[in-house]
Amino acid sequence: MLRLRPLPGSTHVAFAAVDAFEQLPGLLRRLERSLGGSLSAFEVMWADFHTLVTTPPARARPILPDGHPYYVLIEATGSDMESDAARFEQSLSEALEGGDIVDAAIARSVAEQKAMWALRDDVGQTMRNAPIFTFDVSLGIPLMESYVAEVRRTLLERWPATTSLMVFGHLGDGNLHLVIGVGDGGDEARHAVEVLAYGPLRQRHGSISAEHGIGLQKREFLSWSRSAEELAVMRTLKRALDPTGILNPGKVLEDLAE
Repeated sequence: MLRLRPLPGSTHVAFAAVDAFEQLPGLLRRLERSLGGSLSAFEVMWADFHTLVTTPPARARPILPDGHPYYVLIEATGSDMESDAARFEQSLSEALEGGDIVDAAIARSVAEQKAMWALRDDVGQTMRNAPIFTFDVSLGIPLMESYVAEVRRTLLERWPATTSLMVFGHLGDGNLHLVIGVGDGGDEARHAVEVLAYGPLRQRHGSISAEHGIGLQKREFLSWSRSAEELAVMRTLKRALDPTGILNPGKVLEDLAE
């Protein structure tokens, strides 16, 4: 069954700069509280990614001055343009006065909204660092800063001359995307990068996949973010739903170590 929902009556977008990671969870909580459930996007870009998508050959240019460690794309949707706009501006004003953000710009037109989203969506710019390896992970928001720092440090230790690490993600959902450019792009380099990217998730109880699934590529590392009990439940469900093994045979669950 397909269910269609009406478009929101209003959409408001802002772009903000934040100077310390510990301000991000507080900003998220503030907006969730002050916007009363209308917050629809909280996308964070680390400085390297922001610089990449705002410098040639990228077409976009900075909305706020470069040089801040974090940039946040904020979106809220509602039903009444006038009252929603007032609440959105008030929420950002309070965040600025409270020190959660250091600078912000509010889109005043659909074109400006699209320009702000274009920065977050211009992921293709990461190909400038090719060969690249992409990751889609999830972990607790307070643990993200130390996780990224550890991954960056271990990458630099292994590939000091060529490492690039671009980080952005749906912070409000606990998701991060890492785009890592190192090595020659071969299988050996890929496996080494996977170990360095997934390893720090183990002690942080994170997940090797936030939204893009496991598939064959991540199968080797599934036990790093799922317990033996969880894997046993997966196998039980698979056997119950597919007793003859005809659904996607020979893939993830059959080949997991018992």
